[in-house]
Amino acid sequence: MRPVLLAPLALLALLVAGCAGSISPAAVRAELVRQTGAPPAREFEFTLGHLTTALLKTALGPGTDGRLPLSGLEALELAVYGLPPGIRAPDLDFSQMTPWGWENVVRYKEGPKSALVMIRGGSDTIRDLALVVAGEREVFYGRLRGQLPATLPEAIRASVAAGGTEEVKRQLLDAAGAQQP
Repeated sequence: MRPVLLAPLALLALLVAGCAGSISPAAVRAELVRQTGAPPAREFEFTLGHLTTALLKTALGPGTDGRLPLSGLEALELAVYGLPPGIRAPDLDFSQMTPWGWENVVRYKEGPKSALVMIRGGSDTIRDLALVVAGEREVFYGRLRGQLPATLPEAIRASVAAGGTEEVKRQLLDAAGAQQP
């Protein structure tokens, strides 16, 4: 192949790889629709970007214990999708969603509960965590960016086993506020 053609092909490969590495509420919703053949019964999507998170942390100020609420958090995405009528949670499998560039650290499946937790970061802390949890009646997506504890993936797995999507939501919000600046 000619060198002139190699440069555009290399650039195209990098762009495609970057797209393959995305995980978002839209990607989870699309996967739910692909697997069920129907749109979610209900949808809730919530995003706090870097600027909004910083403003929120400033507005909240320190808690009574002196810690800054959500101090370890830099950005947050949450989405909850109600399963379409007639769809059973055990029929869903999000374990193949792991995008390029993410490390899959937890795959959990027991009865109607399942979870996939993916991370990017260092050995002591996690800088980026994404998860997809399927419960009996809903699918939950969460993504946290910031200084997160390395123990968070195992805590999420235990939360799924103990209480499904509701317990995972509580665990994520607790973890986001647990870090010191």
